[in-house]
Amino acid sequence: MNDTLRSLRRFLLLLLLVFMVTSVSIAQGFEPRIVFASNRDGDWDIYSMDVNGDNLLQLTNHPAADKYPASSPDGRRIAFSSDRGVTDDLYVMDSDGSNVVRITHDDFFETDSSWSPDGTKIAFASFRHVVGNTEIYVMDSDGNNPINVTRHKWHDVRPSWSPDGSKMAFVSFRDGGFNTPHHIFVMNADGTERRNLTADTNLRFNSDPTWSPDGHRIAFNSLRHLVPAHSRNDIFVITADGKEMVQLTDGPSTNWSPAYVQDGTKIAFVSHRDGDNTIYVMDTNGKNIVKLTKTPTGTESISPSWQPGRKESKTIDKQSKE
Repeated sequence: MNDTLRSLRRFLLLLLLVFMVTSVSIAQGFEPRIVFASNRDGDWDIYSMDVNGDNLLQLTNHPAADKYPASSPDGRRIAFSSDRGVTDDLYVMDSDGSNVVRITHDDFFETDSSWSPDGTKIAFASFRHVVGNTEIYVMDSDGNNPINVTRHKWHDVRPSWSPDGSKMAFVSFRDGGFNTPHHIFVMNADGTERRNLTADTNLRFNSDPTWSPDGHRIAFNSLRHLVPAHSRNDIFVITADGKEMVQLTDGPSTNWSPAYVQDGTKIAFVSHRDGDNTIYVMDTNGKNIVKLTKTPTGTESISPSWQPGRKESKTIDKQSKE
């Protein structure tokens, strides 16, 4: 009997030792943030901040103009436009600003990056095929295999991928050019079946479409007047089928560049209501507007993009913790 007990004790001790040296996975949370561009330090760089405006981090520090950031769906990478080369090209970096990689290498203006929901593709605007005619392209997230998906004689810009990856919203000047009405279109992700969402509204100068996380709505801004002294953008939301539209901002200031928060409860946007272009957030019904960026007088903070929160596992050695 004693031999049996001793054998059992040795077996249990062995199991305990195995458990103590086994690595375990502990889930760690990462809160969502907002990435944006600002010239607060004298030139345009990319920054990030908490969703309440706290904990500002400068992600790029380059004499070139780094603008128009777009966070990847998993929050790990940020695409942005920069004129570090001959002209504006697209770059990708880690979410902390490290490992900056140039992913387009053409001597043409390229901007307006938008990630596919699975993070494998990036849509962007470029006039690489016809100088002066900007079109929308889709490429792998490393810059390979670019494909022109619009192919039209007038400008197509500002692509925004739908949450399910099947469609894209974009802005088109198909009615004649920059000084003629431009509208929000929706097309399949491969460029087929294009449809004008705002043609039947009284809005004629529309831009910056962005999808709600559930894919049911598209927020955008519209220039109400073209006379410079009276020009003003306001933010609207239209259903993805174009049947219903709601105006969210209405006042003497100009408001643009909307971006939905990860859970769809709020919209970040840029406004000039306090004298400088800074970033605000509001409920999706246009209520409870809060200023987020405390930009120094005479400088700007623009192009907000929500950096999704995420959970990932960190592996630790149990033995080291005992």
